[in-house]
Amino acid sequence: MNYSRCDIVVRYLRAGTIHGFRRADDVESRESRMNVVQEQIVPAKTGHVLEVAKGQHLRLTDLEGKQVVDMAVFNRQNLRDRISTSYSRTRQPPQPGEGFRGFERLVEGHLLLSTALTPLMTIVKETAEPKGIHDTYHRMCNRSFYESFGHPPRDGCFETISALMEPYGMLPEELPDPLNVFMNLEHDSANHRWVVREPVTRSGDYIEFRAEIGCLVALSNCPDDVISACNGYHCTPVKLEVLAP
Repeated sequence: MNYSRCDIVVRYLRAGTIHGFRRADDVESRESRMNVVQEQIVPAKTGHVLEVAKGQHLRLTDLEGKQVVDMAVFNRQNLRDRISTSYSRTRQPPQPGEGFRGFERLVEGHLLLSTALTPLMTIVKETAEPKGIHDTYHRMCNRSFYESFGHPPRDGCFETISALMEPYGMLPEELPDPLNVFMNLEHDSANHRWVVREPVTRSGDYIEFRAEIGCLVALSNCPDDVISACNGYHCTPVKLEVLAP
């Protein structure tokens, strides 16, 4: 069933509880003493760009489950300083006495680091089980990706985020590899290949980040419903909230 933007807003923002999704003014939010300063429903196959001030939290909620969000994070004071998923996996600050640590997955407590090793955001909470099912290896889908499989031209996450960043003077080729939130990517060691599984998120699952500096965040609600199980072959809306103490 297709919903207009108005239908989606009414359905998710004014309803008390939908598919187990809890409103932002629920008990958990009150207990953490965080106030909603911005909220946005991002319809399927669209995107959104927003600023998150230092100390604010960004929460991404999978409203219906099994929906991936490509997330590109930039240092608001220097947009050339942008998320590096490889540094985020391999340059987490070590604990006293620890040696080198390289992580397969990013989980609660891990930093999103930039190309200049600037701490951009910290993952402070995620509700899906198991934890850390977010892809840090694949680049964004794009038009040529769909066309290579014989599908008619369609925009991918690359085109969506490119359009969002164009007003900020950023060229498409300057975009970083994103954090693919909720994307379930597994490595098949026997066959030496990556395999995309359905996300493990259920309705109402969310991930929450704390901004360590002022950030600009560009998000694409991934449109792949024809090639892989990335979104369970059914793209759905997500909700974003900016929370402040």
